[in-house]
Amino acid sequence: MSNSSFKSFKLITELFSINPKNMRFPYFKRIVVVFLFVPFFSFLFIVNNFFLLIDNILFYKFKRVEIKQPVFIVSMPRTGTTMLLHMLSSFKTEFTTMKLWELLFAPSITQKFIFLGVNKFDKNINSIIKKTIIFFSDIVFKNLTTLHNTGLEQPEEDELILLWSLSSGYFQYFYPESKNFDDFLDFDNQVNPKQKKRIMKRYFRLVQRHNYVFNYSQKRTFISKNPFMLSKIESIHDQFNDAKILTINRCPNLVINSVINLNKLIFNSFSSVKIKSELKTRTIDLIKNWYFHSNKKFKENPKIHHLYLDFEKLIKKDKDEFKTVFNFLNLNGCFLTYISKKSYQNYKSKPKKTPQLKKYIDKDEIPFMKEYYKELI
Repeated sequence: MSNSSFKSFKLITELFSINPKNMRFPYFKRIVVVFLFVPFFSFLFIVNNFFLLIDNILFYKFKRVEIKQPVFIVSMPRTGTTMLLHMLSSFKTEFTTMKLWELLFAPSITQKFIFLGVNKFDKNINSIIKKTIIFFSDIVFKNLTTLHNTGLEQPEEDELILLWSLSSGYFQYFYPESKNFDDFLDFDNQVNPKQKKRIMKRYFRLVQRHNYVFNYSQKRTFISKNPFMLSKIESIHDQFNDAKILTINRCPNLVINSVINLNKLIFNSFSSVKIKSELKTRTIDLIKNWYFHSNKKFKENPKIHHLYLDFEKLIKKDKDEFKTVFNFLNLNGCFLTYISKKSYQNYKSKPKKTPQLKKYIDKDEIPFMKEYYKELI
């Protein structure tokens, strides 16, 4: 059995656990979620892959689309990546990026044109369809938006688009306490070379599809925000050797606190069993591993076009910090005026309450992050 077939098999066998203490035990909430989510996901999986195949017949020229100097915001979660993506993608003459509706419901060119056609028709009937969809999506994302600014029309992490090839780290959330998807969280090191090449090639084709529809003239730059790419630094460079990578540095303990709070929210959506201490430990270990892996890859390969940014300076809209970003991305300085007038709060999640902060790691555990370290009391 191939690795991909094995994972597909595990998608079914690991929906539930027979251990009452496991977060996948079939308590009422887990049963309801599984029986609602699995048919919906299966339907989208079949439909999306069908239309992706159709692209090869109807729009076969998309494979000729060049992806020149794409920009990847590859940084720890909870470091202002959403804010930076929203800010940069708001420069519509300069950048293009994938939005949530496209990632979930229209990864193919065919679907994108269908959705755009429906949207054009909808405008003639007072946007009834759009308003209805937004109404229901606001209900679905209500809890999540307290910790993460999202919505169907918002730019989003394009790791989601790999769901349709069953190769996304996002599966860890629906399968808590399963190690079936751990290799996707340590991509460069654990995924076998053949599968790694296949996944990155598929991702490349999906980016080409996006550009074929939204950037056919190739005058704009594709930009992506994806924390999971921290484990794919080497793979990104192999697939996009002229890519530019932005990483935002923030105190590791603040990152860990925020990620654990976000994980609690997501895991609680799929299980009535409270998040285990073991999962918190795995989160800490994963974040530390991403720090060391990315630092190692950036040091090992000077050909990777990479820039470190300071979280505190970004949220304070430090002019020199944004000048550094703009120079790195070859952006016109006129956009600095736009940034200075635009409130970053427009892009920031607004939690209902301040999370309790805990000290998870010591200053010396990640030595190259010492200058960003803040002692928590």
